[in-house]
Formats: sequence, structure tokens, C-alpha cells
Amino acid sequence: MKTKQLKKYPFPILMMAVTFGISLLLPYLSGYLIDNLLASRDTEKLWGWFFITFLTVVTSMGFTFFFCNYNLNRFIVINSRILQNKAIADILHMNPSLFSKKDKGYYYNLCTNSCTSYSEVHEEMYCNLIGNLLYVIALLAVISCTNWIFGIFFLIYGILLAVISLYGSRPLFDMQKDVLTRQDSFLSENRNIIENKLGINALHTEAFFQEEFGKCCSHYTKYVLKYKFWYYVCVYAPTMINKIFGVVYLFIAALLVFRGSVTVGILMMGYQYLESFSEPIATVCNILTRYKSNKIHVDRVDQLSIDAEQESETEKYKTDQEALFLAESFDFYKGGQPDDFLYHIDSLSLKKNGLYVIKGENGSGKSMLLNLMLGNVSPEHSRGIFSLTRDIHDTAFLTYPFFAVNGSFDDNLFGITKNEALLRTLNIDFADKEITNNPINLSYGQQQKLALLRVFGTDQPTLFLDEPLSNLDAETQSQVIDYIKSLKGKKTLLVVMHSDELDDSADGILWINDHKMILNKHVS
Repeated sequence: MKTKQLKKYPFPILMMAVTFGISLLLPYLSGYLIDNLLASRDTEKLWGWFFITFLTVVTSMGFTFFFCNYNLNRFIVINSRILQNKAIADILHMNPSLFSKKDKGYYYNLCTNSCTSYSEVHEEMYCNLIGNLLYVIALLAVISCTNWIFGIFFLIYGILLAVISLYGSRPLFDMQKDVLTRQDSFLSENRNIIENKLGINALHTEAFFQEEFGKCCSHYTKYVLKYKFWYYVCVYAPTMINKIFGVVYLFIAALLVFRGSVTVGILMMGYQYLESFSEPIATVCNILTRYKSNKIHVDRVDQLSIDAEQESETEKYKTDQEALFLAESFDFYKGGQPDDFLYHIDSLSLKKNGLYVIKGENGSGKSMLLNLMLGNVSPEHSRGIFSLTRDIHDTAFLTYPFFAVNGSFDDNLFGITKNEALLRTLNIDFADKEITNNPINLSYGQQQKLALLRVFGTDQPTLFLDEPLSNLDAETQSQVIDYIKSLKGKKTLLVVMHSDELDDSADGILWINDHKMILNKHVS
């Protein structure tokens, strides 16, 4: 476990050891009652025994509740939140092209199940495991001092219990990774339906998606049931073994009582110790089992931390050049197959503070070029030479899909200062609305206006605008065009367009046609 945010807690381990030490007194007090007080019929000492035993029981119960149960779970909850905060921070700062290589269901699972499992494993390995091992060692020492035969019996029992518990859990190790992968797919199916509910309803395709989800749910359920079977076999095996050894212990102890080697009180004390002995051993084995079976959760969280530190794949293409983007004999692919070819660029130079319009058929790769520059897609399938200015990261990007959060209009500016002049330019008359994250109470035109307000409201020197006129009324379209023109020479602008409103003002028009991108210089 590589994440350093989670601390190890020596004090809880100490208090667990104290708790277990107190619990060791109870079988001894029971044996003392049988061998000394009942035999002598000393009622005065019986009252003293009662108060001491009662106080020991109450103290043991209180310590067990707080230090062995609540306190550990309190740390699990706290550390889960720490890990989830870190996971979100890692995702937000992660290389976009690396992030996009995994499905969203993977990250949902990581931020919920994996972070919680990581925290549970962490507390169990660094606290609960150590505490229970100390308890096992102390109990073995006490019973061995009482009778060496009992000591050997307990040692054999403990070794056998540990071997069976650990060996029986081996099937879980192989199944856990597959369970998690299937869970990723299951969560993705959930997400797909939830995020696209309105579109599904609009097309009246509820039955189709319900059937597809039913198939996914059926496959996932069958595998989980198989996994649960082996899990409960591992959980209940120690209980069955304990019952068998309990009978064997009573037989051996009874023989020793007949021979006069031990008293009845010691027999009962040993039997209580035997009942207590199985629990810490089973706990230790279960912790080791859960660690191995949940190690994939640990690995996912640790891998996310590693991924978050990796530079963007386009970082090596950045230089201190004057141009925003340079390309020579450059072939651009959307994937690794020959038919994924998008277009070829002979030579291209986009200057800073220039206004460029990108045009082409749908699917020709207009937006892909913007995403390549920003590191949102991997350049691994491209061929040829290209380079970027180092300050390309100072770019605000108008892209899709539109997203919102539950809150006010100002909340949905995400900290960007509200510009009254831009509100008028975009004809925004819904600034008093409460917005939902669907966002069902905003029309597509209002969503576009809010998205434009966010991008225009930033102080970034470079703006990438993908279809800025989509869903806007004619008046707002005209004012947006005028505003973009007013930024020429002040900001670097790359605009994906199908219409020609910006053509006359552009420093260049990038045409994608017949798998070629050509820069047509604007002539005044």
C-alpha cells in the first residue's frame, strides 16, 4: 500500500492489547470460582469475586466496543474520505488521454468501493492484525504456563485452523479481480441508462434498455453468488473446526482431571480460552484473505496516484516556440487501424493571437485536432512531426456535452466571475434560475449560452470554440460572432464552424477535405 496520506496508529494497537489482556482474566476468574470458592463455600470471598468479575466484564465490554469495534471503524470512515478526496484530486489532475483509456464505471468503482476497501484493508493490516496476533501469543503463553499439554494442543489447533482458513480462501483470490471487472461493466450499464434517461424516453426505447440491463444483471448476479459461496465457506470453516476441537479438548482435559493432573476449574478455564482462541486466529486469517482478495482495490488506488503524476503524452511535443501549433508531413489517426486515418497535413503553422476557423464534414476530425493539442487524445497513432507552444495549457475549451451542478446560476459559473457585458451579449435572461445537474430546466440554447459565458468569462489567452453557434437564436448568433471578432489580436482563437460568418475576419481557414487538411490564407 503506497498511499502515504493514511497514518498508522500505535495507540489503538496498544489499547487493543490492553483490551485483550483484560479479557484473559475472565476464564481465570471462572476457574478460581470453581476450584477455590465453591469447594470452600466461602461466601465472604464470593462477594469480592463477584465485584471484581463484574467490573472486569463491564470494562472488557466497554473497551471491546470502543477500541476493537467503533474506533477501528471510525478510522476506516475517516480514511475512506481521505482516499476519496485524493482520488478525485488525482482524477482532476490526471493526463486526459490516459484518463479516457478506462470506462467511467471503472472510476466510479474506484472512488467508492476501492477507496473504502483500501481503507478497511489498511486499518486491518496495520492495527487489527497486529492486535490479534498479540492476543494469540499472550493466550498461548498463559495456557502453556497452566499446562504444557494444553499448550501443545492449542498450538496444533491454531496451526491447523490457520492452514485450513488460508488454503480454503484461495479460490477467492482468483475470483476477486474478475468480480471487480464485472462490477465495472455493471456500473457502466447503470450509468448509461441514468445519464441518458431523457433520450431513451424520447425515443420510447425503454424496453430495449431494460432487456439489455436484465442480461447484464443476470450475468453479474450469477458470478457474485458463486463468489459469495466461497466467501462464506471461508468465514464458517473456523467455526466448524472450533466445535470439533472443543469436543476433543474436553475429552483430553477430562482424562487429565481423572488422573489428577488438572482441576475442574482449570478444565473450564482452558475450554473458555479455546473458545476465545479461535476468534483472533480466524480474524488474522480473514484479514490476510481480505487483503489478498481485495488487493486489486489497493492496486487501483495506488495506480491512480501513479497515473496522476504522469505528464501528458503531448508534453514532449511542447517547445518555447512562437507559433501555437506547427506540423510537417503529419498524418493524423483516430485509432490504431488503417481505416482510422483522418487526414494528412503537408505543412501548417498557427500563430498566436490569430483567429482560425476549422471546417470539414462531420466526423472528419475537426474537434480531434483541438483535443490533440490539449492532450485529451493520445498522439500515439499519429505520424510525422508536430509541436506545440508550452503555454497551450492556458486554453479555455468550449466542448460537449454540457454539464451543470445543482445550484444557482452563479454556482454553475464554477468560480468564474460573472461579466454583465457578456450577459447582455449572450442575451442571458435566466440568471435568477436554480439549475439542476440534469439540467432539465434549461433549453439547449440556454445551455449553450451558459457554456459560452464560462469560456468567454475566463482570462485564458487561448480559446478553442467547438461549434459556438449551436442552438442559438439568430440575434445571439450575430452578437457572438461580433464578440469573437472583437477578440482577434487579443487572444488566440480556434473555432470549429460549418457556416461562413467568421471567414472574412479569419487569419486562416483550415479545410479538411478528402483526408487532407489545407490552410487557406485569408486575403483582405
